[in-house]
Amino acid sequence: MVKKYPPCSALKNCIDHYMMVDIDWSKTHQIASIWRLIPFGQLSVLFLYGDLHGYSTEGASSPMATTQGAFMVGQLTKPIWLSFSGHTRLVKVQLKPSGAQQLLPMDLSELTDNPCIDLENLWGNQSRYLTEQLYSASSDHQRATLLDNFFKKMLLPSNQQSAYIDYTLQQLHISNGNCRLMALEYKLGITGRQLERVFKSRVGLKPKDIGRFIRMNAAFDVLSAQPDTPLTTLAYQLGYYDPAHFSKDFSQLTGLLPSKLKVLSKDEFWVTHGQCFKIEPPLKVSPHLHIPSMDNTYH
Repeated sequence: MVKKYPPCSALKNCIDHYMMVDIDWSKTHQIASIWRLIPFGQLSVLFLYGDLHGYSTEGASSPMATTQGAFMVGQLTKPIWLSFSGHTRLVKVQLKPSGAQQLLPMDLSELTDNPCIDLENLWGNQSRYLTEQLYSASSDHQRATLLDNFFKKMLLPSNQQSAYIDYTLQQLHISNGNCRLMALEYKLGITGRQLERVFKSRVGLKPKDIGRFIRMNAAFDVLSAQPDTPLTTLAYQLGYYDPAHFSKDFSQLTGLLPSKLKVLSKDEFWVTHGQCFKIEPPLKVSPHLHIPSMDNTYH
């Protein structure tokens, strides 16, 4: 069972949603228990009150570390593999790209490529107490209220840098990741280098990194809908100068060469756009590509 709840109005600028997850893996056979998560440019906070799961940044066959009970996933610049078993019960707080800066008074680049940051190192023992409250709560609605109350206490005042970030992110999404910093300098009144510093500190990544993530996740959208799309056509469609640059980005962000897509392991479930806890419907296999679809919510 998976449910989503919106945050309260005071948190709508920094939190996308709360996701409540309750999955008994012994009774779930439609989806692989090994997931490959592609970077998507947002930080997540997780509170686990069921079985912990494993993670690795080296591959599905590498030894898996075990998560903390309450942790943050920093911005990732490479894929991460997740392994589930037992009974997963958790709350995932999906922060907006500029959301973490409103909850953490620190340089977020210090958290980049750290997939399991103990929340006690960020917010002290309050996070442990909240995990206990989430476990004892009588309903998901009550859990959402507990989360609202917790994050409202952490909320920091907004500032001018937030406006720079929000506008730049908007333009990156409108342009499918192809917006140039020079085009933003006049509008924002700061240099591209200043904007990069703001992003790295307040988001954890540079704008060009976010642009790469947007294009790569869009590539999976295209391939899910049109699996026969030639990779060269796809590269130009996404705004790459040539297929070589697309191949380089694809390899870095997915851990796989584009040419290997047609032999994807069925033992792995690919997650794009950060849309965890989804199930893939049957997809017609083309002679060129086979990409899992991420369109239907898992219940």
